[in-house]
Formats: sequence, structure tokens, C-alpha cells
Amino acid sequence: MGTPRQDLESISRALQDLHRKILEAEGAFLPGRSALTLLDRLLNDPEWAWLRPVSHLITDLDESLAGKPEVTTIDAQAAAVRVRALVFGVGEPRDKAFLERYRPLLQESAPLASAHGELKGRIEALPRN
Repeated sequence: MGTPRQDLESISRALQDLHRKILEAEGAFLPGRSALTLLDRLLNDPEWAWLRPVSHLITDLDESLAGKPEVTTIDAQAAAVRVRALVFGVGEPRDKAFLERYRPLLQESAPLASAHGELKGRIEALPRN
């Protein structure tokens, strides 16, 4: 792909797009619903707890990018391990609650499936040890 920083930025953007597509598939952007209401539900509503691991992973990646002047290949690979476990259910630690809700959405939403494929391609393109 590119430099480790570019790789990590690319993963973060793809994960953000996946998050957005999940929200769209779940009907979170219904007319009349404010962004503040949606944010409150995502943060506090138990019904949305299953999606919080993705939000936390995005935050962690962005904090890592902001806090590190030098991003290494190991940083990008570590992020890839976390994404593989969370989103693809490959490796550990898996999040059963997320996967149980996410996998059916993949079957129902072509845009989400496309974002999933894009993220997978970015992860697979990373250099391996």
C-alpha cells in the first residue's frame, strides 16, 4: 500500500465507512432524527451496545495516529489484527455480540457488504511479517 501511517489512515477511513454503512443498514439516519440524538443513542442506549467496539476501535486508531509522529509497520499490523478479530471474526479477541448482529446485516445490505469488502482488501494488502 503506502507508508505505515498511510496504511493505518486507510484502515481507519475504511472502518469509519463501515460504521456509517452499519448505521444506514440499521436505519439510524431516519428523517427527523438529529445527529445529537443519534450520538446519544450510540453512546448510551443498550440497544446499540453491540456497535460500540467498532466505535472504540476507530477512536483508538485515530488517537494512535494523532499521538504518534512515527507510525510503524507493527502499529498497522496490530490494528489489522484487531480489525480481523472484530469485523471478520478471525483471531482473538472476537466480539460475539457484534458478530451476531453484524453478519446478518451483511446479507441484507449491499452497501455494507461493499464496505466490508473494501476494508478486507485494505487489511489484506498490508505487508506481513
